[in-house]
Amino acid sequence: MQLFRIQPLGAKSGPKIEPGIGAEITGLDVAGAISDETFGAIEDAFNRYAVVVIRDQNPSREEFAAFSKRFGAPQVNVRQKVKNVDFQERIRSEIPEVSLISNVIENGKPVGSQDAGRYWHSDLCYLQRPSKATLLHALEVPEKYGVVLGATRFADVAAAYDALSEELKTRLDGLTAANSFRAMWKRKAVDFGKRQLLSDDELSAYPEDAVHPIARTHPITGRKCLFVCDGYTSHIVGLAEQESDELLENLYAHIVKRGFQYRHEWRQGDLLMWDNCTVQHKASFDYALPQRRMMQRCTIEGSVPY
Repeated sequence: MQLFRIQPLGAKSGPKIEPGIGAEITGLDVAGAISDETFGAIEDAFNRYAVVVIRDQNPSREEFAAFSKRFGAPQVNVRQKVKNVDFQERIRSEIPEVSLISNVIENGKPVGSQDAGRYWHSDLCYLQRPSKATLLHALEVPEKYGVVLGATRFADVAAAYDALSEELKTRLDGLTAANSFRAMWKRKAVDFGKRQLLSDDELSAYPEDAVHPIARTHPITGRKCLFVCDGYTSHIVGLAEQESDELLENLYAHIVKRGFQYRHEWRQGDLLMWDNCTVQHKASFDYALPQRRMMQRCTIEGSVPY
């Protein structure tokens, strides 16, 4: 059995939440043999802290995929299926559940997704079964003048729900919202120019909007979590456009209040995993070539939100 340590990262949290999101595991090698007992402790930390980093990891893509699968069935990211997206063909064919996120260009082509994480979001919330967990392993971390760049911010949407007024909780009860891969694709293509602007006909081959409860129940902890996000939520079902827009904007602003956030400053070798029901996340784009950022990612399928 590997000797390892789990400790909170001291993240701030909303009212009534102790000790908050964020924990660190040291003294563990995910590429080695991990007993069921050890993995049970890792899974308990994941459910308790929602964002967990395992330090100093160097797994191969095969080992990274194998460890990720301990959490459940892997999902192949929808973007990897989109026509004319010309990157990481070798990775797709070898290990389709592992994708790359990077700003690196090789032979005039992007090595991985260059615009992932631009908006606050929960991974694959546009599917009927959104991601339970995302695992992201830092292969290269950008640095300039001794300062590490490219941090990832997390917002505790369970704490954000707890902090709502009872009146607003009652208003949200029973409301659902649409989450759209197609709308997000168009928005990113226009805003950042890192992906092609596909036609409605081209996008029709990809997932229709997924409708989920605005206040989702966590399948393990039973806590209520806000499940709308700036990146993918298009509208609240059954509300007039203006009312829907105003309520969503208020919820987006509430979710990302400083008291609900944890900011992860990356180290090379970090293997970070997070619970997509309990937290949303957003990447920082404060770096550019020649500062290189390269991550390998695996997402794990979750349950149908209720």
